[in-house]
Amino acid sequence: MDGHQRDLYLYERLNARVLGVSMDDVVTNKYFAKELWLEFPLLSNPLAWIGKAYGAYVDKPPFLPDGTPNWFGRRTVVIDKKGIVRYIKNGSPDNKEILQFLVNLEKEAMKK
Repeated sequence: MDGHQRDLYLYERLNARVLGVSMDDVVTNKYFAKELWLEFPLLSNPLAWIGKAYGAYVDKPPFLPDGTPNWFGRRTVVIDKKGIVRYIKNGSPDNKEILQFLVNLEKEAMKK
C-alpha cells in the first residue's frame, strides 16, 4: 500500500486511479488507512463481491507455509476505462511493472 501511496502522482499522470479493496470491515480499513497515511480510498468488501465481479477473488486460496489457507492474499488488478480487466497479478504489487503496464495502456489508447 505504501508503494501505491508513494506513486500516486505517477498513477495520476497516467490517468489511473488507485482504489484499495479489502474484506476487512469499514472501521478496520479506516484505521489502516490512517496508520499508513493513505490518500486513496479503501473499500470494505466483506462478501468479496467486487473481487468476484472482476476475477480477483479465488475460491481456492494459496497456502501459507504452515499449511493454512491465505484468503487474504494480495492481488493487483488493473481495470481499463471500459471496465475490462486488463491485468491481474497475485502477491505483493510490483509497482514498476504496474507503471510500465499503465504506460503501455496509455500508448495503446493514443493509437486509437
